[in-house]
Amino acid sequence: MSTNDIAVRGGTVVDGTGGPSRRADIGIRDGRVTEIEDTVRGRREIDATGRLVVPGFLDIHTHYDPQVLWDGLLTPSSWHGVTAVVAGNCGYSLAPARPQDRRSLLGTLEMVEDMRGATLAAGVAWDFETYPEYLEAVRRRGTAIHFGGFVGHTAVRTYVMGEEAYERPATDDELARMRGVVADALRGGALGFSTDRAGFHLGDGGRLVPSMVATQEEVEALASVTAEVGLGIVHIATGENYRWVYDFQRRLGRPLTWTSILTYPEGTASRAPYRDKLADHLRGRRGGADVWAQVTCRPITQEFSVAEPTSFYALPAFADLVAAPVDRRHTVFRDRTWRARAWDEFESGRWLDPRWQTITVTHSPSRPDLVGAPVAAIAAERDTTPFDVICDLALDDDLASRFTVTFANDDKDGVTTLIRGEGCIMGLSDAGAHVGQICDAVMPTDFLANWVRDRDVLPLEHGIHKLTGEIADVLGVDRGRLRPGGHADLVVIDYGALSPGPTRRVRDLPADGERLIADAPTGLDHILVAGVAIREHGTQVTDRLDRLPGTLLRSGARDTE
Repeated sequence: MSTNDIAVRGGTVVDGTGGPSRRADIGIRDGRVTEIEDTVRGRREIDATGRLVVPGFLDIHTHYDPQVLWDGLLTPSSWHGVTAVVAGNCGYSLAPARPQDRRSLLGTLEMVEDMRGATLAAGVAWDFETYPEYLEAVRRRGTAIHFGGFVGHTAVRTYVMGEEAYERPATDDELARMRGVVADALRGGALGFSTDRAGFHLGDGGRLVPSMVATQEEVEALASVTAEVGLGIVHIATGENYRWVYDFQRRLGRPLTWTSILTYPEGTASRAPYRDKLADHLRGRRGGADVWAQVTCRPITQEFSVAEPTSFYALPAFADLVAAPVDRRHTVFRDRTWRARAWDEFESGRWLDPRWQTITVTHSPSRPDLVGAPVAAIAAERDTTPFDVICDLALDDDLASRFTVTFANDDKDGVTTLIRGEGCIMGLSDAGAHVGQICDAVMPTDFLANWVRDRDVLPLEHGIHKLTGEIADVLGVDRGRLRPGGHADLVVIDYGALSPGPTRRVRDLPADGERLIADAPTGLDHILVAGVAIREHGTQVTDRLDRLPGTLLRSGARDTE
């Protein structure tokens, strides 16, 4: 009798290294790959004839920090072949957090990452304070796929400084204490340190987020803890201020990844051209910097509600809207002076390019006939501005209107250039954040189906490597490759049928929260995590499991528990 628990037979193995694919069978026992040979048998056999067999995908840029506490399945990612996620990006981890700072921390997540406050209050059970305690809380609850995270600057700063984290630079003593907190988090399993230096995010109460109040010296001192303890990497949401990371990384000596390079229309005043950013990036890497710029195949398209239009919060005028309770925001939309000020800021292009020509009406109870119509066309008919159209519909709909806008990354040639760029890593799915506006957790299936297969932007082997082995190498985790002795995280794909499927709006979050999901991908026949099937024959089977197979990805650990 075979000693393998499972044999995946007859498939074309694309092992995640970028090397040639080959027809082979894979044996699995006790959560590990035992052999990859021409013929392998097992007590249970999966027929992969005519299919690809690839490593499970890694998502390096998610915000699942709260959701993992109530949704151990980590949906939608686990539906799309992702077998490992990294949370805590951009400085916004959920720990460390003292009891007196929890409200503020959740308020910042609500503002920056569009996480509904009522959902967070109902879904987050605070049985932890430090970052290692948070990871242990995740482990106790269990996950369908592997989970790891960065310890975030905003959480660390608030933990040490309280509300003053939003107000002033740190003292020498406070900085020393923050460095100790980061070191403890890294030794306790954090995959690295992350911070937001983009400069336009408003946190709790409409205040600038704590990581932006910090000095540059503080940022570098905290990031340098990774080098001092020899654990973890650094993630920085740089915004347009990205050039300094290349010199810093050479001094740091640990891998660094930043977000992000996206394509914008020519002439966008608030963003440097992607070609310039890519040239700077390549120049920095040629100079020896181990820096990875995150890119994505997804257009930056958001479906926003006028009750909480976080898409526009970068504009100073919207601080007035943020400060108003949701049930009083109609008074702001009605204020013609405020509208004029906001319009002037839109027109300046200094903060963002709203691309009015891409904004369409998605939902309007009072004017269902306008659904699908561009606001620019409506404005031309009414002889007014597109922003006035949005405000007027908001008032007519009692703030129930929704609109869809594409801000960036819809230049297919430019996206192709970035995907192919040396040292450009697939990231920025933002899974777990902005769930009422986007569903970019589908990025791996979209990338393989619509870019690698249909547009042929990369050879298949290279495309799989970008979703697996390349990301694992940057993180320093023992994942992303199919090899004897390696972890049995794999996906069996019907490549010709692969598609992310449709997106739909559901109410399945705590406190009746709604989100966009894509729960019907096609072409994903089987998904195994640590040798345990979470999807069989195109159907999720986690409801049949006695125990979820996901583990914690820990910094410095080549294997997880």
